[in-house]
Amino acid sequence: MKYDVIIIGAGAAGLHAMKNLTEAGYKVCILEAAETIGGRIATIEERGFTSPVETGAEFIHGKLPLTFKLLKEAGIAYEPVEGDMIGVRNGAWEKEEHDGHWNKFLHELNNLKTDITILQFLDTHFSELQYKHLRQAVQRFAEGFDLADISKASVLPLMNEWKSIDKKQYRIKGGYIQLLNYILKYSLQKGGVVNFNSCINKIEYDTDDVIVTTSEKKSFQANKVIITVSLGVLQSGVIQFKPELTNHAVAIQGIGFGSVIKFLLEFETSFWKEFEDDIGFILSDEEIPTWWTQLPQESNLLTGWLGGPKAAEKIFETDEALLQTALQSLSNIFRMPPAMIREELVHHKIICWQKNQFIKGGYCFSTLASDQARKVLSTPVNDTLFFAGEAIAGGDSTGTVESALQSGQDVATTLMKKFQPEKQS
Repeated sequence: MKYDVIIIGAGAAGLHAMKNLTEAGYKVCILEAAETIGGRIATIEERGFTSPVETGAEFIHGKLPLTFKLLKEAGIAYEPVEGDMIGVRNGAWEKEEHDGHWNKFLHELNNLKTDITILQFLDTHFSELQYKHLRQAVQRFAEGFDLADISKASVLPLMNEWKSIDKKQYRIKGGYIQLLNYILKYSLQKGGVVNFNSCINKIEYDTDDVIVTTSEKKSFQANKVIITVSLGVLQSGVIQFKPELTNHAVAIQGIGFGSVIKFLLEFETSFWKEFEDDIGFILSDEEIPTWWTQLPQESNLLTGWLGGPKAAEKIFETDEALLQTALQSLSNIFRMPPAMIREELVHHKIICWQKNQFIKGGYCFSTLASDQARKVLSTPVNDTLFFAGEAIAGGDSTGTVESALQSGQDVATTLMKKFQPEKQS
């Protein structure tokens, strides 16, 4: 059977592309390497946790139009994230406020005309010792929020993020995966097909003709293919293209892709309430620096987050070693013996996304080459190979589920303008 479109990857971009295409009457097949949909959206229900937990994407960063449109369409409930932002530096607690030099930082940023890396920007304007804490804060933000390597990451795309850091965030009640389950169900009802455990290693293409081959030597044929695998997979070169990509191959390497380790620790009690009743987020200078609660939900779950180069350095550590580091970080934050915190621990899960062979990292960050790279990747090869995903989408929501959903919709729209399927009799 020859499909109109094959989509590689059943994450947010791939599924939303299928929704748009099947709605328009296209014969679509998704090939997914894993056993389930979702990719980096990975809500799990696991014995030991009292409720579903997010091992991947968790937050909706602001009132994002496409995400909220789909939630309304699906009738899925969500709620705003609550709680105070707490800063902990050298063991001292304070309500998180910007460094005293923050206004000067924003002033210099606003005056910047030519894009440079974050490190170059800091070295140019804030190299003196008096700016030590500002430099540390900027680096922690870039690594933690964007998973960025400051020696490679572009400073201008982060300007809007720094300006809007206080915008409201939301969680989906019951987990993000509900949204993708809705999109999948809709697409299947429209005739879409999904094949799991289908790991792609070769894509052969000519104009309006594609043969996709899996590691199990199964072949699938279509007129068009949309590739939505993670940037980490594309950069690793595990998918062979025939003919080889040229400009697109260079573009794939031009976007940054960061590492992240997520720590899910459920305790017997919410012992942190003894320090502050309304803790939302903790931003610290500990080895595992960022932690958050589930407010407004009553929960004994603490989530830890380590992103960027520091996460990449730890990918070969054992789970036990990572757990010890996490507990020591909490010990320093809450001034409690690590043994006491471990006694409180009921269940835990540590997720290192770079170790996942079908993902190979967290999400993208912008480099000096990213704008041009995204323009190239948004252009199909021979009007036959199309690319989509959070790394390829532009705009203010780069690296988010919103950007993946938007990219899937955009690529479907572009494809439909270039190719009309034969009408079925």
